[in-house]
Amino acid sequence: MLRSLAVAASLLVAAVSGAGAEDFYQGKTIKLVVPSAPGGGYDSYGRTLAQYMSKHIPGEPTIVVQNMPGGGGLTGANWLFTVAPKDGLTIGLIQRGVPFYPFFGDKNAQFEPLKFNWLGSITAEAGAITVFHTAKAQTLADAFKSEIVLGGSGPNDSETYPFLMNNTIGTKFRIVSGYKANTETLLAIERGEVEGLSGSWSSMKSNRPDWVKDKLVRPLVQIAKVKQPDLPDVPLIMDFVKKDEDRIMWTVALSMAQAGRPVAAPPGIPPDLLKILRKGFDDTMKDAAFIADMERTRRDVSPETGEAMEKLLAEVAGFPPATLSKLMTYMSPGSPPK
Repeated sequence: MLRSLAVAASLLVAAVSGAGAEDFYQGKTIKLVVPSAPGGGYDSYGRTLAQYMSKHIPGEPTIVVQNMPGGGGLTGANWLFTVAPKDGLTIGLIQRGVPFYPFFGDKNAQFEPLKFNWLGSITAEAGAITVFHTAKAQTLADAFKSEIVLGGSGPNDSETYPFLMNNTIGTKFRIVSGYKANTETLLAIERGEVEGLSGSWSSMKSNRPDWVKDKLVRPLVQIAKVKQPDLPDVPLIMDFVKKDEDRIMWTVALSMAQAGRPVAAPPGIPPDLLKILRKGFDDTMKDAAFIADMERTRRDVSPETGEAMEKLLAEVAGFPPATLSKLMTYMSPGSPPK
């Protein structure tokens, strides 16, 4: 079986080279896997990317979105690495924290981050812990004194940031998990089931612009390296982190935010096709119509190249393994290790 797969892969490379990579995508369909349910931030970014990126690939192939939620984004990433065809016709949008999980020793991550073929990232993300105007706590100082209930959708930003804050700076967030995506959590906030959520600030602005405009939500802290222009009075997480090892862990967490909305192809695709996909992605990020569409829907665009993604991951891989392993524990439910 392995020999057959190897022969098939070599024949594909030969076919691409022989026919001319520029003609390969004519009449083809590319599958874009989105690792979350329809309607959320990743879904909206993925569908807009699919709409515009096809125009920047020779032959203008159709790009269709396939939602693959589960495991806080791990289901989609694992499938892309281990199952997806390596023929240049499948790519995936990956939840920003997921590529780092193997560095933390997460056994559920069935991939090697540096073996993905990274196309780039649509935008770096500024995270925020945000509460509704009816919540008991309205500042981060309140979160050190009283429990704040947040909605969670698995081991992603919605849960990892609050757990890491509890275990490094002593906040008292409680997570109600089980929501399929932040879109469900927003409805839970409206129903009074939870008081807020952790996620990207751009998604809040896109999904609930009226809440932001009418100040029905209150960001307590920014999970970012620098303050967002529209949040000048909201503190940064690093303002509260005091211990040296905790600062290293948060440096890694902020690198995860920097990864933003990354896009990858499986390992082993023909190099000529990777070159075309990377150029198509980069050209899409410069497309005035794409940028205008993103601005209209209040979504940020601050792209990184595939090479920049590789460098970012390589830097995190160089941190002390013991600290990275501890970080995984700190981002999970339960008390921190002694």
